Amino acid sequence: MVTFFFILWTLGSIFFTLNVFVPFAKRSNSSLQTILASYVLGWLVGDLLPHWILFNLGILLIFSFSDILFSQLGWGGIVCHILCWCFLSIRLWIVMDLPERLNKKMTEAVGIQWQKFPSFFLPPKNIFQVDWNSWFNPNKAIEDPRIEILRDLVFFEKDDFQLKLDIYRPKNIKIKHPGILQIHGGAWITGSRRQASYFLTRMAIQGWVCYSVTHRFSPDVLFPEHLIDIKRALSWIRNTAGKHGLDKNFIICKGVSSGGHLASMMALTQNNSEFQPGFEDADTSIQGCVPVNAVFDFSTPFNKESPFPAKLKILKKVCGGSPKTNPNCYKKITPSNWIKNNITPFLIIQGETDALISIKETEKFWNDFKNQNVPPSALLSLPLVEHAFDIFPTLTAQCIVPIIDQYMIMLYQKYISQNGGK
Repeated sequence: MVTFFFILWTLGSIFFTLNVFVPFAKRSNSSLQTILASYVLGWLVGDLLPHWILFNLGILLIFSFSDILFSQLGWGGIVCHILCWCFLSIRLWIVMDLPERLNKKMTEAVGIQWQKFPSFFLPPKNIFQVDWNSWFNPNKAIEDPRIEILRDLVFFEKDDFQLKLDIYRPKNIKIKHPGILQIHGGAWITGSRRQASYFLTRMAIQGWVCYSVTHRFSPDVLFPEHLIDIKRALSWIRNTAGKHGLDKNFIICKGVSSGGHLASMMALTQNNSEFQPGFEDADTSIQGCVPVNAVFDFSTPFNKESPFPAKLKILKKVCGGSPKTNPNCYKKITPSNWIKNNITPFLIIQGETDALISIKETEKFWNDFKNQNVPPSALLSLPLVEHAFDIFPTLTAQCIVPIIDQYMIMLYQKYISQNGGK
């Protein structure tokens, strides 16, 4: 019996390692549960490698109480585990090398101005510069005496229903600071405002007022109600800007997954009265957009040539039917249909091994968007990076989030320059 469990555990470790590099779930025929399992396992094993190694060592310690580890089978299993750890470590080495390559790509995309405004938090160049404390204890990343976090502020209320947001801000609110509107992921049916705490804390330390907002969920509401809720939040943010030290004239919108889709829609439908019922005159303009692992494609999952049954199931909840039964909703929810002149700059980020979102749909949107020539905009594809890589301050997040920081800082400095340094 011990031998059986040892073999099972060793084969499982090999399987989990391979899933990091090539997700086992196939979008064309896997269920939503299978795809989510592939994503979660790939993310946990790949990004939380130190925890994974310690967990493996603990399991091997339990097996050491038997005689399995003193047999050829046991030694073979140990070698398999070590090889898996080596392959995963190579992935982290590749991730640690990403900032240098991404900096070169950003310089090519937006020009030499990219090099002038680095983030206060530089990516680690070696293992000695890694923030191990935050990696092992994510709470450390949001505990900083230079900022304060205001939780559960109500920005919309009707009858007994409330929508809330969190604010991460510098303690000095006597001066005006640039703003960030963060939208969580969750496939429009769930999600938490706490998802981006690591990123928002970093930006607040650097002098930004950051708002993490939520929206109503499907199937209780259908699109565009999710977008309307975010626009309500932005209206509230601008109306209370003075109270929180915000420069209401400069706000960047960032979102992950479905939040990345909504962030893109915020940028593409600024001040569109159709999505501002009852507050048509409110200013819902934004000055930059950073969609991360965002959803851009709402049609191909329904095609027989490119099936995606799990995504199809979610979209039916969000839109109340299929493109045939509710074509108007699918027309409205697709970001490419709103691309037009005079839109805000985009930094689009997509993991190449994302189990949930294909890099192809992101590239298709980018090809449509870049025809508008909106500088400074760019698409960054990230090799061996999973969905929602920035939820915890792992090495992957520590290497990639500074690029987002730097992009936002560059946009703000450009805004200051254009406004005479004010």
